[in-house]
Amino acid sequence: MHRFRSLHLSIEHAVKQWRWIARLKRTKQIRDHWLWIHQTDQATPVRSATKRCLLDFRRISCDGEQGRRFHALVSLLARGGYQVVMVPRLPFLQTGDRAFKASALNVAEPLTDDLAAGRFDLCLTDRGTDHPLADRTVQVVTSTRRPVSPRDLAVPYSFYPLIWDNHEDDRFAEYRQRDRVWRLFFGGHCSKASYQRIRKYRRMQPVDRYTTIRQLTDWYGDRTRNIRSDQMLDRCLSQRHDGFVMIDNAQYRSDATRWLELLSSADFFVAAPGCDYPLSHNVIESIAVGTIPLLEYDSLLTPPLTDGVNCIAYRGRDGLCEAIERLDAMSADAIATMRGEVIRYYEDHLSPNAFCQRLESASVNRVHLFSYLTPAAKAA
Repeated sequence: MHRFRSLHLSIEHAVKQWRWIARLKRTKQIRDHWLWIHQTDQATPVRSATKRCLLDFRRISCDGEQGRRFHALVSLLARGGYQVVMVPRLPFLQTGDRAFKASALNVAEPLTDDLAAGRFDLCLTDRGTDHPLADRTVQVVTSTRRPVSPRDLAVPYSFYPLIWDNHEDDRFAEYRQRDRVWRLFFGGHCSKASYQRIRKYRRMQPVDRYTTIRQLTDWYGDRTRNIRSDQMLDRCLSQRHDGFVMIDNAQYRSDATRWLELLSSADFFVAAPGCDYPLSHNVIESIAVGTIPLLEYDSLLTPPLTDGVNCIAYRGRDGLCEAIERLDAMSADAIATMRGEVIRYYEDHLSPNAFCQRLESASVNRVHLFSYLTPAAKAA
């Protein structure tokens, strides 16, 4: 059964990769629009870059969901001081109209004769050969069948792309200094229909999001604040609450521009698993603003989080109860110490500067876009 499924996926990926030929006219339109927005100064390339990186991709497996992994890679490079330039290859650009990939292409400039006249510090490519325009070439890999090599650099799981696009990362220092008025917070969708099981990931089966949130509301009882309006949100932000504050997006959704403000109002964040995979962008956003994650999939981050140091980790429903007791009993000094370690983890392992510094190391042989889905993630 496993071999049949692998064969089916291989065929499906091959069909998707080569369908640009059948859609040649549309693919050329996508390419031409990308060229046009950069020619007319409607794009947002990195003007103050001190280094140059060339991307030379052919396979759309580098995209990720709606282009999220490609967006994360471009954002990390751009924030890390690179001018990002891309070879305009049709097989890769066939999906350039996807929301987040299109946004990343606003930053990645098309390779022109003028840009090709100078050398590139680095080339990232999904091929195994050196690029003649770059001083150094690093291969980008996407396979999740084999463990990650010790010389592979994992591209960090990243924020929701609009956080990059809106430059919310420029305000991380401000968010980290906010007064924390809530002990434990969750915000997001948590319906039974969508979040009662992990659909596409079989190497780990944590307690699903629906069950996790249900257990927390039962545990806290009348100490739960379920926010359902802007007025209730403002009231909750104006006073200390040592119980559980939650927002179910099926009932109420705050303005998206306030998300990091809400995250940074809490000491702890319930980083419940997603619907397809355990790892969710919310946990990365939580770590970035210094809010301590409560989670079961700590081993999926690279490197793994450490229970009691930069996260509160648990295993199963009984473990969740014990974790709640632990965080409820923690002193303000202990929480402040953990918050400092959470921020340190982001700066050392998830930030653009940390990623680019590792990328520039001679010890890095390849860049892995999906390390969190590999067998190595299970063994961690």
